[in-house]
Amino acid sequence: MPSIIIAEDHSVLRMGVKIIIGAIYPEAYIREADSFYQVLELLREEACDLLLLDIQLPGGGHPRMIAEVREIRPATPILVFSNFDEETHAMSYLKAGACGYLQKTAPPETVQDAIRTVLGGAPWISTPMQSRLLGHFPKSKSTEFSTLSPREFEVMQMMIRGASNPEIKAALNIQSSTLSTFKAKIFGKMGVNNIIELAGKVNAYPVRPETRL
Repeated sequence: MPSIIIAEDHSVLRMGVKIIIGAIYPEAYIREADSFYQVLELLREEACDLLLLDIQLPGGGHPRMIAEVREIRPATPILVFSNFDEETHAMSYLKAGACGYLQKTAPPETVQDAIRTVLGGAPWISTPMQSRLLGHFPKSKSTEFSTLSPREFEVMQMMIRGASNPEIKAALNIQSSTLSTFKAKIFGKMGVNNIIELAGKVNAYPVRPETRL
């Protein structure tokens, strides 16, 4: 029975999301928040398996929301739920540490897929956003990145940002053995032997800074 916080200031939309979640997790433990202040209070009271976060909540509206949540619950998976255009706003929240970015205009099936994915321990990145990320790499090299799974891509980005093993494990809620497996697969697919070589290879590609997670 997953524990989920729906952080949304419109009661009708909260009700709709509850119905969508109930269709796949009938016994889910759901708490609701209509402001970012209430989100933080709920997290102080009790952890959750997923935070579905409207970034336009009163008291929010900026990527620092992710860091503030992490200060209280470092391992909480955060799925951003927003009216803001994904192409324009998703990157800043993914960089900040969100596990996915979902637009409110998405059909119920997509919402369910995103929730299942994040609850399953993987990041949720829409197909258009994945294409956008890969599209910034040279065509001759993009195949190396396209072989990475979404979770491997996320682990790689954390590694080259200098995140420690404990930080990666806490942020992604994975075990040491799982992280070791991810690293081995990333090194193999990218054709490198260590993090220094990996960072050098990635940073050598002409990717605009704002596109790096």
